[in-house]
Amino acid sequence: MRHFVKFLAASAAALALGATANAATLIEPWTTSPTGAISVTIGDNGLDVPGSVPSDPAQGTSTHVYNLATGEFTDTFNFFLPTGVFSSAVISVGTLPSNSLTFSSISFNGATGSAGGSSASIQLQPTLLGGQQQLIITGVGGPDATYGGNASFNPRAPIPEPATWGLMIVGFGGIGAMARRRRHGTAFA
Repeated sequence: MRHFVKFLAASAAALALGATANAATLIEPWTTSPTGAISVTIGDNGLDVPGSVPSDPAQGTSTHVYNLATGEFTDTFNFFLPTGVFSSAVISVGTLPSNSLTFSSISFNGATGSAGGSSASIQLQPTLLGGQQQLIITGVGGPDATYGGNASFNPRAPIPEPATWGLMIVGFGGIGAMARRRRHGTAFA
């Protein structure tokens, strides 16, 4: 249900932007959560509408190719993540069943996800640190078909520094020594 609500919001945003910008693919400005995860709304507001709307060329760009005769489309989204320690991406896109659009494939940085019918998704794919991430979506649909979705880039848990590891080992050793001392103390009583 949560993904469907996100999809409807993405579709509404896509339609609103499409009316003023007359462009097909779009990347909304990303948002960052308190945990450092980045969330990006993506979509296509009409397969037969040429062009694209970048949120901010520093954050991402997109291209759109549509064959009116066959209905086949290929949308390519390039995300430029800030330098940091991102571990994975979760991406899902969808359309309403009445929208005459069928997803054929979805790939992120060369890895393929599951696509078919009115939805496509990729779960927990590794991301590049501070580099370009590429999402490619293909399918077949009518000229007025639209879709929307969300890409989430999750931060990797920080790796403890050597000093932190040393303190943890000393702490565990101290706890073990106390437990051992208690065990010997109660055995003599």
